[in-house]
Amino acid sequence: MENRIIAILSELVRIDSVNPTLSDGPGEIEIAKFVRQYLHQLKLDVEIQTVAPNRANVVAVIQGTSHKRSLLLNSHLDTVGVEDMKDPFVLKRKGDKLYGRGTYDMKGSVALMLLLAKHLVRYRPPADVYLTFVADEEDMSIGMEYIVEKWLPKISPLPFGAIFLEPTEQNIGVGHKGFSCFEVEIIGKAAHGSRPSQGIDAILPLRAALDELDKIQSELLNREADPLLGHATLHSSIIRGGTGRYVIPSGSRLQWDRRILPGESHQALNLELDRVIQAVKSHPGNHEVKGKEIFARRPYRVSDEAEVLKQLQKESPQSKLIGLSFWADSALSGMAGIPSILFGPVGHGAHAVDEWVSLKSLISVYEILKKLF
Repeated sequence: MENRIIAILSELVRIDSVNPTLSDGPGEIEIAKFVRQYLHQLKLDVEIQTVAPNRANVVAVIQGTSHKRSLLLNSHLDTVGVEDMKDPFVLKRKGDKLYGRGTYDMKGSVALMLLLAKHLVRYRPPADVYLTFVADEEDMSIGMEYIVEKWLPKISPLPFGAIFLEPTEQNIGVGHKGFSCFEVEIIGKAAHGSRPSQGIDAILPLRAALDELDKIQSELLNREADPLLGHATLHSSIIRGGTGRYVIPSGSRLQWDRRILPGESHQALNLELDRVIQAVKSHPGNHEVKGKEIFARRPYRVSDEAEVLKQLQKESPQSKLIGLSFWADSALSGMAGIPSILFGPVGHGAHAVDEWVSLKSLISVYEILKKLF
């Protein structure tokens, strides 16, 4: 089993599938072709879904002995960038650790799904199994959106559950935070730096925005924490402004990322945005300000009574139920009506230069998932 995992994972890591919207990567088309070819050799009906230029999903179905029920499995094909990594596309083994870009997040899980497909073709499961390998999880989730909006409506009835093989240290992720990205833009007037009376500084009012965000963050941390997800949080992420060292800045922008708990309303988030806008307006000066929400994803929590959760708990009783601070594609399938959980291997360094996944854990996850069918 070790050799089979290493062989497939080596091929997957070798293929550069860096997300082009985060780094200068090629996208998922080449790794999608590899996955399609592997599944095609198993004589499965495989489809590549082009979701954007050089961006692709792969979907396949393993027919069960009864077509009354189905289960969905999911991994994503894209990775983050490889800046400061040495030989990121070469799998290296050091003891139990397999190093390389994507080993942990989450080509190790792609390898597991391919091996599970080979097993399930030989030993047909009672229920149909849908294999979904998606693009762009690391950014805007256009791959999973395509699945939910264009492919899933063709499936009837919907799968009774979905397992996303995100790395969870072999715990079961039952919920995760959402997020919302906001921006304020300040409009001033350019002038020579020696003549400030002729200009309107668009950077100084950012102080008021940052102060207000600091107050909001303190309020969030003083609220009662979610037992699984902890506190809602925010952080300022991007500041831009000015055109030259000796020029009064005519414009500036501040963006922040707000992590959302289940139960928080969109209205409450908009009130926070309004607070920041009003704080900037109240800052001395003749500047103008406008604000907006740029992008948002809602939080998700699966029902305690979900069948897919109970089945996985039965096969992996040692796994803890955990909440995840990051957002995942499971929210999209969950909100589409499929109870969705996360379960994946032990490792380290998602998005880091020293990314690795545990070989023993990959084998353990494979054996646990195999028992579900």
